[in-house]
Amino acid sequence: MNFKVGSKVFYPTHGAGWIKDKKEIEFNGEKKIYFEFDFITSRITVSTPIGNLEMLSVRPVLSSKDIKKHISSIKKKPTKDPKTTDFNKLMDIFKKLEEEANINSTIDTIRVCNHVKRQREKDGRLIPVSIENELSRAISDIVGELAVTSGVKLETAAKTFEKLSGQECKLLH
Repeated sequence: MNFKVGSKVFYPTHGAGWIKDKKEIEFNGEKKIYFEFDFITSRITVSTPIGNLEMLSVRPVLSSKDIKKHISSIKKKPTKDPKTTDFNKLMDIFKKLEEEANINSTIDTIRVCNHVKRQREKDGRLIPVSIENELSRAISDIVGELAVTSGVKLETAAKTFEKLSGQECKLLH
């Protein structure tokens, strides 16, 4: 990966953003070169050693066209049965999907959350906060990446997400 200051990136644990700066930091007597990141959905700034980026699955953002294609697939297939009703197994599924750190796994997270929500609504049961949080995180990741790659505001990307997916988008800030 050939990143530089100004590169648009997706950092799995933080979302989409930009490389803001490159600097040398000394820690425990060892000097390393770091990239400093700014994220569109968070006010935090993260500094990461350049040598760790691949291990952390930091990647360039996808093209707007690719992201929109994936978002549109949600409307065609809004749910995915996780084949379990065991809450702990469901949380394991979400953890594995998040570790994959790609748009397909993020779309699967949305589909599984939609399935669980629909099933619980049908059964007259409450929707766990953790399901709502997983859904919000996944949507936020996709909307953030779309905003960064397209050079638009989050609100504009959220409207595009809603239009293409047929699903409501509540942004996290």
